[in-house]
Amino acid sequence: MSQPPQNAFAADVNQWSDIPGWFHWREGQQEAVEVFGEGSTFVEVGSYLGRSLCSLADVVRASGRDFTVVGVDTCRGSGEEGLANENAHGPAVEFGGGTFAGLLHRNVIACGFADDVHVFISSSPKAADFFVDGSLAWVHLDARHDYDSVAADVDAWLPKVKAGGWLSGDDYDELLWPGVVAAVRDRLPGAQGWLTAQWRWLKP
Repeated sequence: MSQPPQNAFAADVNQWSDIPGWFHWREGQQEAVEVFGEGSTFVEVGSYLGRSLCSLADVVRASGRDFTVVGVDTCRGSGEEGLANENAHGPAVEFGGGTFAGLLHRNVIACGFADDVHVFISSSPKAADFFVDGSLAWVHLDARHDYDSVAADVDAWLPKVKAGGWLSGDDYDELLWPGVVAAVRDRLPGAQGWLTAQWRWLKP
């Protein structure tokens, strides 16, 4: 992951594609609004500065259908991760004085989704406690990428997904993110590769 320059965080934002970050599952978002019924809730765990979260809100708005969109993030970054031990979120945390919560919220507002997106600043497992079991249509995990964190996220959110719903995640790449792949295989043997470097499990 390459880190954006500090001045990128101060740049004007008008749409999701203006927001710094890493995101390549928009077609999955489009599939979700076609598959699930109105009134369904989608939760993104690990929203960073809102690039994928605002894309999801954009897809929902374009569909003309009613869905609830929730983003969950500690807004303190994940620290050093991956084979290169890179602190990809560090510059944004530093820019925000120890948190990128303000940047995330600013971007959601700037993209016109202040009333459409709910930002939940919390650790992933703690946030899951606020949702009723079997209440969520889709939960997408893109928080910390080490084995223990991914396993804890799966354990926390799996009960919250309704029958027929999706639990999925980013960086399903055995070379770059072996902890993600190992945790998903151990916790969800039925999960399959999905889109580009994604995984998805369909709840029976």
